[in-house]
Amino acid sequence: MEYVKTAARNIAKHALKVIDQLDEEQVNSMINSILDAKSVFIVGSGRSELMGKAFAMRLMHLGFEVHVVGDVTTPAINEVDCLIAISGSGETKAVTMAAETSKESGATVVGITANTSSTLAKTVDTVVNIKSKTKEPWKHYKSNVLKGKYDNLTPMGTLFEDTTHLFLDGLIAEFMARLGKKEVDLRSRHATIE
Repeated sequence: MEYVKTAARNIAKHALKVIDQLDEEQVNSMINSILDAKSVFIVGSGRSELMGKAFAMRLMHLGFEVHVVGDVTTPAINEVDCLIAISGSGETKAVTMAAETSKESGATVVGITANTSSTLAKTVDTVVNIKSKTKEPWKHYKSNVLKGKYDNLTPMGTLFEDTTHLFLDGLIAEFMARLGKKEVDLRSRHATIE
């Protein structure tokens, strides 16, 4: 239990610190891009994809039309839509290609990444910078503030993914407040075939 508690404390502390440092303008731009879109598309790879799928499910519960890139029922993206692209490194090929294709289609593209000088960050309309360690070693990060004794207890992209998950859950609460939705409204759209 010692490692469970220590890791959970470190992850939670780190996530709260990073979320406190988020750029409000970037976050508001992301919120407006989602609110203005006809459909929201979400792409990620590996654990980032899982964080994206959790966000997609909650957006659906709120009544948004949402699609996860790669699902067989995902339609074409176009200029009235928004893509949320999640990649800690900002260099994941499937994610950067989806962002580039979406831009070519005229869609608004929001990137969530730890690497603001990445291919993804250079492609998107709005970048939300989650200042966390990803699968890349710390040596690539300029800030000493976020360095710490995380490596053994939070390997690879754990800090980025968990922080992104908490940030996206926080966004759901923001949408609920802005749209005047309550838990009962979300529950009415919860899956009945389980």
